[in-house]
Amino acid sequence: MLRDAYRPPGEAGLWGQFLAHLEQTLRACQAHPSTVEYLTHPRRIVTVSLPVKMDDGSVRFFTGYRVVHNITRGPSLGGVRYHPQVTLGQTAGLAAWMTLKAAVHNLPYSGSAGGIAVDPKLLSRRELERLSRRYVSELTNLLGPDLDILSSDVGTDDQVMAWFMDTYSMNVGETVPGVVTDKPVALGGAELPGAAGEGLLLVLEEFAHRRGWPLEGATLAVQGWGRVGRGVAQAAQARGLKVVALSTSRGGLYDPKGLDLDEPKGQVISNEELLRLPVDYLVPAAIEGIIDANATEVQARVVVEGANAPVTPLGERILRSRGIEVIPDLLANGGGLVLSYLEWVQDLNMLFWEPPELKEQLRSSVVQTVAAVIAKAEALGSDLRTATWALAVERINEGTRLRGVYP
Repeated sequence: MLRDAYRPPGEAGLWGQFLAHLEQTLRACQAHPSTVEYLTHPRRIVTVSLPVKMDDGSVRFFTGYRVVHNITRGPSLGGVRYHPQVTLGQTAGLAAWMTLKAAVHNLPYSGSAGGIAVDPKLLSRRELERLSRRYVSELTNLLGPDLDILSSDVGTDDQVMAWFMDTYSMNVGETVPGVVTDKPVALGGAELPGAAGEGLLLVLEEFAHRRGWPLEGATLAVQGWGRVGRGVAQAAQARGLKVVALSTSRGGLYDPKGLDLDEPKGQVISNEELLRLPVDYLVPAAIEGIIDANATEVQARVVVEGANAPVTPLGERILRSRGIEVIPDLLANGGGLVLSYLEWVQDLNMLFWEPPELKEQLRSSVVQTVAAVIAKAEALGSDLRTATWALAVERINEGTRLRGVYP
């Protein structure tokens, strides 16, 4: 069905997984052939060579990417990832994921993604700043609050977003806070710390209420200690859940009685061991593809995807066959995207909400989205992932029908 789809050079990576999921989704929902063509052919693919002057005076080149997947429902928005394993196939896949995620949460966005193949831990702060500014300088003409909006991802944070915003603003000659989200509050960022994790816990709360799952005293393990993982752990603990394990890329800690998040101490475990812990809820919140054939060893009652695509199709089939529920990424980790939308709206209007207002807006969005996904799953008689993808594809299909094809 998707034989003519775009194929990135080298390893297809996450883009290949997107095509596989899309093909499966099209068996459960209707989409016009034009919509399928738009979804299987990214709108714009850019590869840039980034010369950076290092602290020792040498010049080193890095490879960066920016992929705009789709613009049907609005300007594109997507994160920028700094990681040694960044590839074009991965970036195209992440851009497609953002298109679908925005549609699931009914936001006026389409998807994009970017990245640089680099280990940011090996750069000095000055080198990291030069690299970040060079990346945006190469892309300035393709960016804008009504064109393509940058946000954070693995390896980037609010400081990198501040450099992005400043570089773009200097190049165009005016301050443009809306070209970037996830930036510091002092530069127009939304004042709701841990929103990505807060959103995930709100999703979990909705399902717990509807399915009768435990919350107070329930055990939770978080794999990945970035923006999402840290926020999830803090939000979970605030709601009375017991965070018994957490990990970074270097390994993790486990205490069946619950960890003190301010000064975590416990048994040292590996990331692989964390995935096998007997907990109520497992939140993989690092990178994609970490639950695959090892799904046979997962002992959690529910897997809540904090990262994009942490469970492979094989992994999900195994989990489902063992009766383990999976709350998919498009639904579970959309809190950060909703906050990006609220931050973008604030920047465009120069009217800023207080944290309680932002939290209520986030809660309202999550409740509506969970209800829509569950209704779609019931209508299709499907699992949650198929329902989220079908809901997204149908909304994109309607947008494509209304806009038509130009010229």
